[in-house]
Amino acid sequence: MYDWHYTLTGNRSLPPLILLHGWMGSCEDYAEVIELLKVHFYCIAIDLPGHGLTEVVGEDIGYDFIATALGIVRLLDELGIDRCAIAGYSFGGRLALYIALEFPDRFDRIILESTSPGLETAAEREVRIINDAQTILQLETECFPTFVDNWYRQTIFIGIDKHPDFPALIQRRLTNDPHKLAKSLKYAGLGTQPYLLERLTTHERSILLIVGERDPKFGSIAENLDLLCNCITLKIIPHCSHNIHFQLPRSWLNSILSLQYISCTNI
Repeated sequence: MYDWHYTLTGNRSLPPLILLHGWMGSCEDYAEVIELLKVHFYCIAIDLPGHGLTEVVGEDIGYDFIATALGIVRLLDELGIDRCAIAGYSFGGRLALYIALEFPDRFDRIILESTSPGLETAAEREVRIINDAQTILQLETECFPTFVDNWYRQTIFIGIDKHPDFPALIQRRLTNDPHKLAKSLKYAGLGTQPYLLERLTTHERSILLIVGERDPKFGSIAENLDLLCNCITLKIIPHCSHNIHFQLPRSWLNSILSLQYISCTNI
């Protein structure tokens, strides 16, 4: 079903960590933090379906949220990885959370960034699917560079355009195929995924949730999860909006180190 594109970085003897990027991203988005992580982890960064160089083989069901999650677990099986840490950002965070809840014995460290457990009601999900249909139409019919430019004008990304590497991030986004991104949004968007909060409230393994101080939308979601779920440890990163590992990669890493998610001996 998938012809995965991924990178493997670091010493195979180290604990493995799989990194799941956000929507419109790719495994290249983690290149800078992998340089910081590789002394601690054997890093696996993949292109999710509809993104980068990964190909969905056969029917479009391969873009589906649950099918994607199961495909990622099968990829770990193919790589001979029984247990690992998992980190996901935004769309990738939703996938990481679902995978960690579905296969709790396989993931000993769970790191989520700027993400949510999904939408609670069928009515909310239906509204989101309708709204996403408009985005899908734009992807399929409008100028893709204009779409990408407008995407990063959303308030959750405030300040990201001031980063010196922002032009390079935009160029990475433009290497995607907008028609494949449209399929990703259609089959794996927020309106299509299971609502995970109830399962999260009874989850026993600790989950680190990182959110940017300048991202009020996901900050509110994170604070609610912290209140309702004993497994959540919340870290709020100052001077940052939605994409923390891009804007402040060392703060992203230090959040993990401060909570002893990995050993500090090599820092």
